[in-house]
Amino acid sequence: MPLPDFTSPQTFPPFSALPFASSSAQEQPLNQPYYLLAQITQNMTLTKPTLILTDSTSASFALVFDSRPGAGPETLDLKGMGLKPGSTLVLEGAKKGLPPSASPEDGKQGHVVVSREEEGRVKAIPAGREKVVKVGEWLRKRDGEGKKRGCESCGREEEQGLKRCTGCGEVEYCSKECQVKGWNDGHKADCKVIKALRAIWP
Repeated sequence: MPLPDFTSPQTFPPFSALPFASSSAQEQPLNQPYYLLAQITQNMTLTKPTLILTDSTSASFALVFDSRPGAGPETLDLKGMGLKPGSTLVLEGAKKGLPPSASPEDGKQGHVVVSREEEGRVKAIPAGREKVVKVGEWLRKRDGEGKKRGCESCGREEEQGLKRCTGCGEVEYCSKECQVKGWNDGHKADCKVIKALRAIWP
């Protein structure tokens, strides 16, 4: 599956553009597939597992795992799922919900609701949202070039002998020296992001 365009507001809409789960809401349907891509700023779990997120417009909102308690054996290990402050959350087809007494027509902001059936679709990327977008666009460009790749550090092209990074399996180096240089020049920060992106969009 090709990587999506991380700069597209249709593919990655801001929180305000997400549809409400309520069928009574009068709104335009979003193109499919679409994803919530937002940075986690806080874990605000009280009665239910709750995360505070910020989107591409810097809007802050809550995401609630609606069918799980905030404590006890049925709760979720959000940190164990990689859902911790500083990371980026990805959820395909995210929808907003409101308290039972409210409706979208009241002008309420609402929050993103995750049912138990949707929990497996919640993914975490171990970096901030800006870094995820930057690395995602770099990968898209790289994939689209369709040319023979060379050493990520010096650019040397070889028929064989290039060694792939064992972390992400994506970038290649012609020597140990180039690998160390590439790691120190930025791949150290990008490696886990690339791996997480490829796991979501293989």
